[in-house]
Amino acid sequence: MKKRLLLLIILTILAAAYVFPVVLTIVNSLRYSGSAFTLRQYGEFFFTNHTAMLYFWNSALYAGAITAVSIIVSFPLGFLFAKVRFRGRDALFFVFVVVMLLPFQATLLPNYIQLRDMKLLNTPLALMLPMMFTPFAVFLYRQFIAAIPNELLEYATLETSSVIKLLRHVVMPQLKAPISALAVLIFCESWNMVEQAIIFASEAPDIMPLSVVLTRLPEDVVFAGATIYMYPVLVVFLLFRETLQKAMEKFRW
Repeated sequence: MKKRLLLLIILTILAAAYVFPVVLTIVNSLRYSGSAFTLRQYGEFFFTNHTAMLYFWNSALYAGAITAVSIIVSFPLGFLFAKVRFRGRDALFFVFVVVMLLPFQATLLPNYIQLRDMKLLNTPLALMLPMMFTPFAVFLYRQFIAAIPNELLEYATLETSSVIKLLRHVVMPQLKAPISALAVLIFCESWNMVEQAIIFASEAPDIMPLSVVLTRLPEDVVFAGATIYMYPVLVVFLLFRETLQKAMEKFRW
């Protein structure tokens, strides 16, 4: 009983440490020039400071595009590694795992050189392309698709010889939970991009995401901007919370 009480106290303290900055940000967003309660900061952010809204929509565009492309592109690759036998498959998958374990900062220089050679620096594509092809998504797809019985796929091939139909009507319906989990994880990661924008778009301030320019916003809207910045991730998480939990429970290492 005492151990459980001690654990509960520790968890409560840790939760408070995480929640306190969020609550403080929200409370300060409801103040303006000493006023106790006002929505003026939000009015300034949405209707007066058009630059702030530009950065917000930049973030929404990048996160949405990166999430959609990553989910679509990684799906056939995950199926390839899970169900198609070919020479060097395991070695190639091992490379994917190694790349997945590398910190993103380790790939910044190669990505920078490649984007420079493609003349894409300081463009929206420079911020999106490096994040659209994620080894982690391929890895997650592969683990879930490997759990699909081969007998089911063999039976489906008797009904159709189209690989696209097989993937769409047989495999994909089995992956609703992992697809939702990937959508949440990839969206959150791309919404919070910082290093990519600073390095790949240093000479194009108009295409910066909100995550980079929060501290540069005027003092009278910075807390409203920080609060609004939290909402999309929170909404996405709440919408897919149960599906995300189911996906993690079924995940196979």
